[in-house]
Amino acid sequence: MKFSQRSLLWMLGGLLALGIAGCSSEPKERAAFITFLQTRIVDKPGVHVPRLTPEEEKSFGAYSKHFAVISDYNRTIDSKVEQPLRNVTGMRMPRTIADLPAWRENMVTLRKTSVQVRNTIDTEQAAAGAKRVALKQPDDLRMVFDKAYGRIVSDPGNGVKDMLTALESMIDSAEKLTAFMDAHKAQIRLNGAMAEVDDQKVLDEMNVLMKDMNAGSEKVAQAQRKLNALVSGR
Repeated sequence: MKFSQRSLLWMLGGLLALGIAGCSSEPKERAAFITFLQTRIVDKPGVHVPRLTPEEEKSFGAYSKHFAVISDYNRTIDSKVEQPLRNVTGMRMPRTIADLPAWRENMVTLRKTSVQVRNTIDTEQAAAGAKRVALKQPDDLRMVFDKAYGRIVSDPGNGVKDMLTALESMIDSAEKLTAFMDAHKAQIRLNGAMAEVDDQKVLDEMNVLMKDMNAGSEKVAQAQRKLNALVSGR
C-alpha cells in the first residue's frame, strides 16, 4: 500500500491536532486548581485541609496529585502525631515548687514524647518537601501552591516544633531545680506551696534556677498561644 506525500502530511496534521486537543484541558484544570487553593486554603484564616470531591478531583486533572502532597502529609501527621501531642499538652504541669519532686517521672516521659514528635514532624516534612520539589508547576500555580503548602505543612509543623523545643528547655530547667533541691534537702523545707530556705547562698542559687524555669514556662506558653492563633486564625 502506498501513501502520497499529501496523505502523509494530512495524517500528521491530524495527529498533531489530536495532541493539541489532548493538552487543551490543562489551562482550565490549572485555573480550577488555583481557585481551589486560593479560596479554600489561602484566603481562609487558620488551617483548613479540604477533602476533594470526585467532581473537584476530576476538574483538576493531573493537578489533583499535586494536592495529594499536602493532604497526604496532613493525614500522616494526624495519625502519627495527634495523639502523642495531646498527651504532651494534656499532662498536668507542676503548679508550685513543691510539685517538682513528684513530677520528675513525668519530665522523662514528656521529653521522650516531645523528641519523638519533633522527629516525626521533621521526617514527614522532609518527605513532603521532596515530593513538592519534584512537582512540575507553571509559575502562576506555584505561587499559590507554595502559600497553601506553607499554611498546612510548613507553618503548623514548625509551630509545633517550636513549642516542643521550648518545652524541652523548660524541662531541663525543672530538672536542674529538682536536682538542686535534692542536693540541699537539709537547707530547704517545703511548707505547702512555699519553700523555706535558711542559707542565703542556697536561697540565691535556688532563686536563679526558679527564674530560669519560670522563664522557660513562659516561652512554652507564648509558643502555644502563637500555634493556637495560627491554627484557629484568631
